[in-house]
Amino acid sequence: MAAVPLAAAVLLALMPPLRAQAIQDSRCYLMNGGAVESFFISEDTPVGSVIGTLSVNGDPSEAGDISLRLQEQGAAVGVAAGSKNLTLLRPLDREELRGPSNVYVNVRCDRRRTTDPSFVIPVSVRVWDVNDNAPAWAGAPFRARLSELTAVGARVLRVKAADADQPGPHATIVYSVLPGPNSEYLGFLNELDGVIVVKKPLDFETLRNFTVTIRAQDQGTPPLHNDTTLTVEVLDADDQNPKFTSEHYTAIIPDDAQPGTILETSPGPISAVDQDVGINAPLQYSTTGDYKHMIVVERDTGRIVVTEDLLKQLSPVTVVVKATQVDNADRYALATLAISRLPTEASVLPVRFARRQYDAAVPEDAPPGTVLATLHTDPPHHRHQSPLQFYVSDRGFLEKFAINGAGEVLLRRALDYEAADAYHYQVMVTDGLSNDTAAINITVLNVNEWEPRFRYPQYEFRVEADPDDTGDALLPVGRLDVFDGDKPDTVSLSLRGPDASMLRVNELGEVFVARAALRALNASALHVVATAVDSGSPPRQTSVPVVVHVGGRAVAGARGGSLLALFAAALALLALAGAGHVGGRAVAGARGGSLLALFAAALALLALLVCALLAYIYRTAGAGHVGGRAVAGARGGSLLALFAAALALLALLVCALLAYIYRT
Repeated sequence: MAAVPLAAAVLLALMPPLRAQAIQDSRCYLMNGGAVESFFISEDTPVGSVIGTLSVNGDPSEAGDISLRLQEQGAAVGVAAGSKNLTLLRPLDREELRGPSNVYVNVRCDRRRTTDPSFVIPVSVRVWDVNDNAPAWAGAPFRARLSELTAVGARVLRVKAADADQPGPHATIVYSVLPGPNSEYLGFLNELDGVIVVKKPLDFETLRNFTVTIRAQDQGTPPLHNDTTLTVEVLDADDQNPKFTSEHYTAIIPDDAQPGTILETSPGPISAVDQDVGINAPLQYSTTGDYKHMIVVERDTGRIVVTEDLLKQLSPVTVVVKATQVDNADRYALATLAISRLPTEASVLPVRFARRQYDAAVPEDAPPGTVLATLHTDPPHHRHQSPLQFYVSDRGFLEKFAINGAGEVLLRRALDYEAADAYHYQVMVTDGLSNDTAAINITVLNVNEWEPRFRYPQYEFRVEADPDDTGDALLPVGRLDVFDGDKPDTVSLSLRGPDASMLRVNELGEVFVARAALRALNASALHVVATAVDSGSPPRQTSVPVVVHVGGRAVAGARGGSLLALFAAALALLALAGAGHVGGRAVAGARGGSLLALFAAALALLALLVCALLAYIYRTAGAGHVGGRAVAGARGGSLLALFAAALALLALLVCALLAYIYRT
């Protein structure tokens, strides 16, 4: 009985420590064992959406064991009553224009039915960017003023657009000029840069102003864009020569004319205007040519004044009148003034060209001085009282050609078909009283001056292929690069030589080898000569050597096959010989005949097995492989030689055995 009080005393001694040890309360702890709750949402998430659920262990419902509340006031997020759901209360914006870009709050967790202090759970809400901002132009719409002489590629202006989205595809802007009227004149130098340049020459006389639409577009998905306009005012520049109101004038010398008399011209007063309408530079008049001293032209008005020299001239005369810009002597125009006395019965017929158009063709290697064409007139030049004069309005005519008094068009400088293949001019003839105009077209004929040229003096290629490959019949080898300096000529390629039948070449210079030819090949290289012939007249040609290396081919090809066939035939003959010995000679007893027949059959079977084995070794060791494949090389050759020696030894042993059987 004394043991019972002792046990009770021990139990009472142990109970106070058990009561003092508190049971751990994990209701407000996160399930994943972490200390912070993190969420990620898109900036376009609607207000009221559930961002995520807090992973606390407790139950926040009305009958639950915890309660959750947000510590901050006026936060963009909140905890739904009676739940663990974190909801969005205000819009979010990664760019912080319509709301915060990130949210950091603290959720207080209270353990119900206890006096324990609140537990704070930090919550982080990260916002990721979406493409919700279109690019915005700075300074739009845009205007620019350009001279019509602005060169193609010249910079017009730099425009700028910005995207409020975060750096990355959503804020990367691509610029473009939208298709539309006159959009071909302008373009962006680089689609990622806002520099606008001229793409096509401008002309004030045909287009004085125009407007294009330009676009800035981001790289989001889907992309957003913003369009604006660029208005360009084209400024006139001095790019046009003056122009007379008429190319040909006439005047009659009155019978009572004196030095200083003003001549009346037809079809009207001599005058010219600047064709640059926006500039309209003032002009001054003068005379030029062989008869410029015959008259005086008033500098500012263009009126014609009679001189002593003109009154002494009995035959008609034609004077060239020149109108020059005051501010630019390089801008001028020419017109003819035919001056004559009152017509009489002795007047000759007016000069006329025999044709409205003259055509001439000249090889580009024609030497200077060659007569290209004769401009026949009616009446002919030798029947006129005064020499005929020929004029060409284009100043560039005299750089290459000339016309003499007989109307012959002469070559002054050598021509080049590759530089210009045709020339077109308007030519005028005058006899001093009348004049006429015609067209002259000079065509340059191409001469085959260049032979085809290969890029390299010789070509070497290497081909690798598997003979068991059943791909295309032709295997690519390489390409021959050839060109011809004569502009219209084309070049055709061909291959010659002992191995030409194994190769092919197309019009692009691509060389191919036939797979079937490779399987039968026992050489390590193919040698051919490539010849290029142009289409000129006469044709020219050039040749270069071409070597195609067939890498790593075991020389087992046809020789291996022949050796294999030879061994098979030898074994077959041995088998037949053994059988012949058995059948052709009287053998002692049925036992000897059976033994010989058995040896003959075994020998034939062994021959078949060895042939099959050699064929397999030949195929797998790379005997027929072409094009540098990794094959057994010397190892395969050694193995083949070993089998050949074994077969030879076997043949000797069988012969000895048959001889022994035959004797016994």
